[in-house]
Formats: sequence, structure tokens, C-alpha cells
Amino acid sequence: MTYTNATSALRIVLASALVSAGFGALTPGGAGPAIEGRAIVATAPAPGETLPTPTTTTSATTTLAFGAAGETTISTATAQQAEQVEWALSRFAEAGLDLPAIAIYIHSDRAECNDLIGYLCGSAETGWILHSCDSCGVDFTLLHELAHAWDNHSLDGATRTKFLKLAQADTWSNSDNWYLAGGEHAANVIAWALMDERINQTSTRPYDYSSMLKGYDILTGGQPLWLEA
Repeated sequence: MTYTNATSALRIVLASALVSAGFGALTPGGAGPAIEGRAIVATAPAPGETLPTPTTTTSATTTLAFGAAGETTISTATAQQAEQVEWALSRFAEAGLDLPAIAIYIHSDRAECNDLIGYLCGSAETGWILHSCDSCGVDFTLLHELAHAWDNHSLDGATRTKFLKLAQADTWSNSDNWYLAGGEHAANVIAWALMDERINQTSTRPYDYSSMLKGYDILTGGQPLWLEA
């Protein structure tokens, strides 16, 4: 499947519905009350830490031309997992958030994912690699980890500094208390805004509705996709 540049706000209709992982329906347009989202636990290796490459059980690899940066490859065990990845990529495209090239691996359980829900590793020089555990619910986690890649690809120091003030955080990363890191809150804000429907994100702060909206505006200059629907 071929994608155009993310700034064209491409809309993709998936062949099958995204697994809801317990999320219920909301009032159209995101105007109704939010539903509670899953808590996110530590989802990234500590700065400078190199995790071993997980043993995968993937049976299919698809190469996607996505964004201006080049190819993104996805390796999954099932076609449904591949569709979930395509959905997540399409949400960034629709929001006009350009991603770098990424190699994405969806694993069947946490043991295959270094006992983590998901994480992003690599660099702009060596290439970005994203791992996510399907058994833990892949939708929000995928958006969160892709947001880290978008952050590294797109955000400048001035934007990060402004966002840190909103988050009342001292640093962008924090290996001891990940939930206090400005970068983790930024990834949660992006994921919250790109979901199909509004959820309550309570893993990082400030998570009140107005602060989340302001945070997304600082990071992107836009509004959540569910608010615009």
C-alpha cells in the first residue's frame, strides 16, 4: 500500500475494524464524556541503553512508502496487526504530522517485546525501530511510540521548552521516573489527540481536558482529530 506525504492529510479506510481493546463508543465529534484509557507503563529503554533485538514470530513484512522521509516497514504475525499499524500511520497522515522512516514490529506477547508494552529505539542516523506488544492493546501504544519518532523528527528546542512549562517538567527524558518526563507526556498528548475517540489519559500530567488541548496546540498547532470529526 502506498501513502502520500503526511501533509496531504490522507484518509485511509481500513478493510476491517480496529480492535477496540475495551474502548466504547462516544458522542460523535468527541463532544461527549471521555472513557478511561489504559495506563501506560515504562515504554522505552533508558537513554543510552541498548536492548537486545526481540525474537519475533512475524510471518509477513510489508514495505510502505510513507511521508517524505522514505520507507516504513511493518512486520506482523497477522493481517489484522498490519491493519492496526496502517491505521496508526494514517492518523498521523490525517493530522499532517510527518514521520521519519521506521521499521515497525508487532509482537504476540511481552516476552517477545523485551517484557515491555512497546518502545522506540535507534536514531536518525541508524534508523528508527518500533516494537509493540499486541496482547497489551496496540492502538494507543502504537500512537504513543510513533509520537516519539515524530518528536525526534520534527520538534525543535523552543517548542519543547514551551511544552515543558505546561507539563511543569524539568527534563524531556527521565530514566528514573518516566512519567515525569516531558517527552513522555508529549507522546501521550499526541496519542490522545489521534485516537478515533476521546479517552481520559491519566498516566502523565497535566491530564485535565484543557491542558491536554493546550499541549497538543503547542506541539502541533492543531486540534485533536476526534474534535474535528
